[in-house]
Parts: sequence; structure tokens; C-alpha cells
Amino acid sequence: MIGSEYMPEYFDLDELEDLVVSNDNTSEDELETSVVEVEESIPITTSSKPSTSKKQRIPFWRHISGDSTARPVPEWLGQIDSSGVLKHPVEYFRHFFSKDIITHIVEQSNLYAIQQNPNKPLALSSQELEQFLGTLLAMLMVKLSNSRLYWKSKLNCPIVSEVISRDRWEDIKSKIHFNDNSQIPLPNEKTDTLFKIQPLIDHLQKRFREIPMPQMPCVDEQIVPFKGRSSIKQYTPSKPHKWGYKLFVLCDEKGIMYDFFIFSEKIEPVLGEPNLGARSNVVLKLAQSIPVGLNHLLYFDNWFTSLPLMTTLAKKKIFGLGTVRINHLPGIPLIKDKDLMKRGKGPHQEVTALVEDIEVCVVKWADNRVVNLMSSFASAEPKANCKRYNKKTKQTITIDCPAIVKTYNQFMGGVDLMDLLIALYRIHIRSKKYYHKLFFHFIDVTVVNSWLLYHRDCESLQLPKKKIRSLQEFKMSIVKALLLEGKSNRPTKRGRRSTSSTDVEFANKIEEVLPPKVSLEEIPVWMVFTITLRSQTEEDAKM
Repeated sequence: MIGSEYMPEYFDLDELEDLVVSNDNTSEDELETSVVEVEESIPITTSSKPSTSKKQRIPFWRHISGDSTARPVPEWLGQIDSSGVLKHPVEYFRHFFSKDIITHIVEQSNLYAIQQNPNKPLALSSQELEQFLGTLLAMLMVKLSNSRLYWKSKLNCPIVSEVISRDRWEDIKSKIHFNDNSQIPLPNEKTDTLFKIQPLIDHLQKRFREIPMPQMPCVDEQIVPFKGRSSIKQYTPSKPHKWGYKLFVLCDEKGIMYDFFIFSEKIEPVLGEPNLGARSNVVLKLAQSIPVGLNHLLYFDNWFTSLPLMTTLAKKKIFGLGTVRINHLPGIPLIKDKDLMKRGKGPHQEVTALVEDIEVCVVKWADNRVVNLMSSFASAEPKANCKRYNKKTKQTITIDCPAIVKTYNQFMGGVDLMDLLIALYRIHIRSKKYYHKLFFHFIDVTVVNSWLLYHRDCESLQLPKKKIRSLQEFKMSIVKALLLEGKSNRPTKRGRRSTSSTDVEFANKIEEVLPPKVSLEEIPVWMVFTITLRSQTEEDAKM
């Protein structure tokens, strides 16, 4: 988590209009004039200019009784158009790692090799780079403690060892590059800490933003595990992986990633948007990928939530819901946590305020501990039920649960789901170069995103679950396609090479033993190598 210096103690409320205050004994005429003016000094944030003492107006809140009516959810004005065609897994993958980015990586890697040693060019091709990507994905399916073990004869991993030699694989790994080192800014100039991998980041951000987005996206942070030396490495004690790079991610409830950016040094204000503090600026930056005016409902947690953020998003027809820290809402008349917990599990308190013609609702609910939520579209009604374990009676009891809590729990876990799917088959290759870890992470994200889009297409075509590939099967299909499609993957043999064996003859011999209507890309790798060895033996016997 970023240090507390990035979070101001108070929010600047100068731009807010007169806010309504009410209670049970206050008339509507009195509400129009009940405004409290306070004078306070706003501290300097990391991304704002020093501000002087100004008169500010803070909202007063109106208590809502338990029999209030539910607020209507804004109707979504967008739609997700399905292509109606189910593509091969590698086509989903190549939509993100397209030919242009593959060509760019090949060019920059060859340039970097020449810059390192003009006498040892890398001579990397696009097909060989795809084979390298295929071996990375194959290695995550069969995990070994050291990358060199994949070429040990006793362990027998032909899907890697028969495709590329060990020394060539390590040479490509050490030379893979994404930007020209000669263009690095001078020490006295402003340096981009992500310069070495910025072209890949820009390309993937553009591709992810093209994905059709549903109504319910969410914003959360993501940690890329890394313990090496890096100036942008963060320590987050509350996360399972405490050390690593921090990404801020925009996902939906299914886990599909639509946008992201990497935290480096500090968070700048968003161009054309008010400066709401570093944390709320994260949401404003990611919200630029959300179409304006379609009534999207955006979810985030208490690390980002603030009252100015709610009103700023609502002006764009992007309504928000998130947990909130009560000390970020000055003047709110809510009961103390201890007093609410004395009433047991289930009671809640709800207050609302009108801020710039936008109604904002705050709900405090007593669960195992007190939970505070704020929203510009949801409320506590209609209440639902949930089950909790009572330690005193040692029984499961049913308690009231506000609707705002149910809605938050339903749509907030998209980024956590993406993390879970990545962790199932994460690329575990170690490297001392910081951008290698980010490169491997982006491959993992791309594969998971591809599978989730494939799953979305399957659901739109109403395919039965038995015919939908699992994530493991989906990845293996990508591996086979990257290693075999349009390439010659015959195992290298020592000795004199046969002049009569060609790539065309190799493909024909594979097709001779296949049943009808079987695609070459679906052939198991072991079958390809068995046919190759058999054909080579027959040719040697004829000679």
C-alpha cells in the first residue's frame, strides 16, 4: 500500500454547492438555509499545489428511517455485442499479442543484442519468438525448480527440449527487449521508470480498452510478486505477496481486465479532471476507459472512496459504490461502532445528503465488525437475509443484510478472481531484470483474459459446459499452436542431416497417420516427434 503521505487529511470542498441538512423535526424551508460554514486549512498533497485557509462548506446528513423505499438502479444504456463465432484459443491470444507487437519485440531484441556485442547478433525471428512464448506457457504447466531442468534427459520434457535448445532459449531470454536503450533520457532529464517495457504496456492497454465492457466494472489493486531490486517495488503487508509491483486494475465481476496502469513513484492528477487526492485520482484515471453517459456502476474499496469522487463520477453518468472510512466524511452523524455492535449483528444506520444535485447515501452495518459503505445509486433497502455463526449459542443464525452490502459483494471481486486464475498457472521463471517479471505477468494476464473472452462467447452461443474448455485445456491449445502451427518442430539429431527430408514431406507424413478432419494444431506434441523419428529411421534404412 502506498504510504499515508499520498492521502490528504481533509478533502477540498470549495467547489461543492450548499448542501441539505435535515432531521425528523426540521421543515423543508429550514433545510434550504441550514448550512454550516467551517474554516480549515487544507494540507499539501504530493500532487497538488499549496492551498491557503479558505471558507468551506461541508454537507450535513439526513437520517433515513427503516421503512424507506428502495432507490431505483440506473438503467444501463449500453450493450455487449457478441461476434457469434467461436474462435480457436490461439486467435484470442494473438488478438492481444498481435503481429505488430511481436515484430516490435523481435526488432528491439535484435537491436539490443547488437548494442551489447556486435560480434554476436541474436538473429531472432517472429516464429522463434512465438516458440519462446510457447515454451514459457509450457513450463508453467509442468513446474520445475530450475529452468535448465527442462533439458535434462532424466526428466524427459520433450515439449520444451525438442523445440528449442537450452543455450538458444537462455540467449533469447537474456536479450529479449522492448525499447531502444539509446533513447533513454539523460540523467538530468525526467526519466520514465517503466521506459524499458513501456511499448508493451501501451499496446496491451490499447487492446484491453477495445473489449466491450458490461455495466458493473470495479477498481482494485493487483500485486505482481517480485523481491529483486527495483525502485518501484512496493511493500504491502496485507497482501498474500507482500513484495512486488503494484498495478491498479479495472475489471468486471467475471475477472476480465479492461484497463490497468503500474504505480511508479507518484500518482499525478488526471488531465482535465479535478485533483481529488492521489487515491481518488486512481479511479478517475481508470474511469477514462468507461464510456460516458451509459449509466455504468463502478465499484471500489475504502482505499479509493471519497465524497468528491462520487460526485465527480456521477456527473458523467458513472455511479459509484464502495466501502468508506468514516474519518473521510467530516460532520457525518453516525452512531459509534461500539454502540452499534452492542445491538448485535444485523442492525444498520442510513444517512443521505444532497451534493451538487446528486444524492449520496452512507450505510453503517453491524456484521462480525462494523462495515461502512457509500453510494450514489444504492441504499439499504430492500433488505435481504444472510447467515452468520453465533459463538454464544454455537448455532447459525439469520440476520438482516442491507441491499447495498449484497450488491457490493456481488460485483466487487473481479480483480481478486483475476488474481486467482493467474495464480493457478503462473509463469515462475526467475530473472534479475525487473521488466522480465512484468513481461511474464502480462503473458499470464493475456492468457486469462483470452480464456474469459472465450468463455463469454461460449455462453452467448449457449454451448453445454462439457464442450467448454477449461483454463488448463485452453492454455495447452495455445502452447501447441505456438510451437507447431506453420513451423517445423522436428527434433535436432546429431550427425549428417538428410537432404531428402523437407518441411513439406514432414507435414505430409503427419497427415497420413491422422484420422479425417483432424487439424494439425490439435496433434499432441509427442505424436509429432514419434512420427519424425520413425520417418528418419526409414530414410536411413533405405540409404
